Amino acid sequence: MSQINRGWTSDHLLKPNGTSLYADQQRERLRQMANEALGLLHEYQASLGEIRIDGDKPWDRKSRAKRAAKPMASLEKHLRQAVTDAERIHTEYTRLYVELPLKRAERAKAKELKKAAKSSVRGGQEQQAMNTASALHGIGQGVYVDQKGNASGNPEKKESVTFLDFLEKGA
Repeated sequence: MSQINRGWTSDHLLKPNGTSLYADQQRERLRQMANEALGLLHEYQASLGEIRIDGDKPWDRKSRAKRAAKPMASLEKHLRQAVTDAERIHTEYTRLYVELPLKRAERAKAKELKKAAKSSVRGGQEQQAMNTASALHGIGQGVYVDQKGNASGNPEKKESVTFLDFLEKGA
């Protein structure tokens, strides 16, 4: 396996599933080392606990054995942590280099849609305002009333009155 590990480069990791394959290999290798260290730790601690030194009290042997094996226990603990870190290699790569660009593209698309919707609403409001303004402008210029009292914007053969005059006659 050490031959395989020397062959890994960043180019290999950047290929599809490269980080996943590397993480799986390292995790398995580290898990085997951690299991070995744990087995050896228990064996070592038991062997140390059997050694008697003159003047020991009943709990001194176990206590001394535990303190002497503490660095090996620390090694096993760090190997287990390394297994966890090896699992994170692929998940972090996926999160930051695969999922993040997709999320950003989705956000940009949503932003564009929101901007387009806002623009169309604003455009509709502007059109409505223009229609209202032109209607008011026509009213301000005068409304033409025919003989029956109907108002229209056609000035041919009709008398011109202001909006107030129209309201007075219509009411």
